[in-house]
Amino acid sequence: MIRADLIEINKEMFQKLKRAGIKLDDYKYCDLYRDYQQMAHEGCSRKVIFITLSERYGISDRQAYNIVNHFKAPVNPYLK
Repeated sequence: MIRADLIEINKEMFQKLKRAGIKLDDYKYCDLYRDYQQMAHEGCSRKVIFITLSERYGISDRQAYNIVNHFKAPVNPYLK
């Protein structure tokens, strides 16, 4: 199998992801978002959460904030 084959097989899924505003690199931040949810559930302040996430994942606290907001955005699963 070559890349073109894999892209062709998943073409429709890629199109739906793009229309929903999901980037292919978003998968890298699934653990970050899970950590955010856990810390928020435990009652940590947002400031502490974003400082902790930035240190843990080697990004700025602003970038951690933007990633969390991107993941929290609603998506219409019925996009055509």
